[in-house]
Amino acid sequence: MKLMRRRALIVGVIALGALALGSAVVASRFGGSPPDLDRLQHAIDREPMTRVADIPPAEDAAGRGVYVQLTSTGQFCLWDAPSIGSREKQGGCNSADDPLAGSELSASLAYDGGPATSSVKDARLIGVVSEKVARVEVVMSDRSRRAITLRRVSIAGDTYGAFGYRFAKADLRRGVAPVAVVALDASGAESDRQTTGFGG
Repeated sequence: MKLMRRRALIVGVIALGALALGSAVVASRFGGSPPDLDRLQHAIDREPMTRVADIPPAEDAAGRGVYVQLTSTGQFCLWDAPSIGSREKQGGCNSADDPLAGSELSASLAYDGGPATSSVKDARLIGVVSEKVARVEVVMSDRSRRAITLRRVSIAGDTYGAFGYRFAKADLRRGVAPVAVVALDASGAESDRQTTGFGG
């Protein structure tokens, strides 16, 4: 994979300890003490993942999966990948003791192409939310919203909502980009928001 063609953006409060582009781990920040990065890389490359949501195919883009990986180094990792065995994955890791980094929503946006929205070839959003979150929406740069389908999953005995979403190429070609991801409770009130830093 050519890094110049691949952009990856961690959204707001995901506060990932590691961002994986291909299989290279770049240190960022961890809640608590960071694990040994060599051990973490080894765990990411070799330890099993569980598929928790899907990113549907669209036009010439193949479907992908959203995977959770609980590592022996004590990390909760969330990945966007073409298949369960692929080392070409994007996303990152938080402490398994606090997978959402103290928030209701943890999301990661990845895109190919750019930097202009109209030249982005593929843009995908993955994330997990607490069981208190009833709905997730994406606020777009034209102020419209995109509803995200949540899949309820049990991970290490706790319930989360997991999601994967691929943005429509028609939106991207028109320069309409994701500005923020919002979590809504059962009453429709906003319980968390993460800006993307993209398309704003």
